[in-house]
Amino acid sequence: MDDLPETAELIAFVRVVDTRSLSRAAKELRLPRSTVGRRLQRLEERLGIRLLKRTTRRQALTDAGAEFYQHARHSVEALERARAIVQRPSGKVEGRVRISVPTGAPDSLGELFGQFSLRHPDVVLEVDASNTHVDLIHGGFDLALRSGPVASTPLNLVSRKLGTNTLVCVATPEYLARAGTPKRATDLRRHACLSPFVRGETPSLSWPRLKGGSVRIHPRMTSNDMFVLLGAARTSLGIALLPDFLAQAEVAAGTLVRVLAKHIGAQTLLSVVYHERELMPLAVRTLIDFIVETGLPTRQCGEAGVARAKDPQRPRQR
Repeated sequence: MDDLPETAELIAFVRVVDTRSLSRAAKELRLPRSTVGRRLQRLEERLGIRLLKRTTRRQALTDAGAEFYQHARHSVEALERARAIVQRPSGKVEGRVRISVPTGAPDSLGELFGQFSLRHPDVVLEVDASNTHVDLIHGGFDLALRSGPVASTPLNLVSRKLGTNTLVCVATPEYLARAGTPKRATDLRRHACLSPFVRGETPSLSWPRLKGGSVRIHPRMTSNDMFVLLGAARTSLGIALLPDFLAQAEVAAGTLVRVLAKHIGAQTLLSVVYHERELMPLAVRTLIDFIVETGLPTRQCGEAGVARAKDPQRPRQR
């Protein structure tokens, strides 16, 4: 069929993608599930293509569906904004914003979202934690906070730098008393290393040197969840490579101490990534501006933790 899609069909399609569920979309639209399903079917018949791969538990976009969604969402947002202009005073920030964040994100991120929500009570934030760089279109996200280099993508994305984070080596005083404190980067070869990796990538057999290059390690454990490595480090299993914001509280308490502070580590870029589009919902634009202007406060492991590493057998203060 060569007739244009109806507005109701576009709205149903966009809501299903955004909520990742036919049932949730129907509930949000206050329609029977069967009605939303029929609108999706009619839309696909009009276009002559399959937009969604349907299973009993989820709705996944096809490649054509992902491309169509980008344009359909713009159309729906334009209609919603036009309706908002004539139905209520302009400038009100409201709606739902879907955000992808990395697992093991700092507490300050939750504080940041909380501050924003207190300022804008009509905005609902849906925060999804993942250790992968999600596809914003396929995942139905408005924006993502990412650590590390932003992966290249054919989709139009904008990346704005928020700051940097540092990876540090930490271990318990008990482990260092048992295995010895490494003095040089190459000493790591005889230590049990607890090493992070990104899902979908091969775990690395080397850690970065501060001045460039890397040193080979022998991982005792690898994980794509920083909290797992933190917990393992607490058991005195070995030396872990962790973000400083995750280790700082343990270092301050003396539970963990920094090692090789002048030899091992790397800075990673913290960025906010979002769709490049003219018709961005006001709630999304306001949140992005708030994140960039406020920034993500990070707390670095202090020198006290480094000093304790020199004398691992010294008892900690209780």
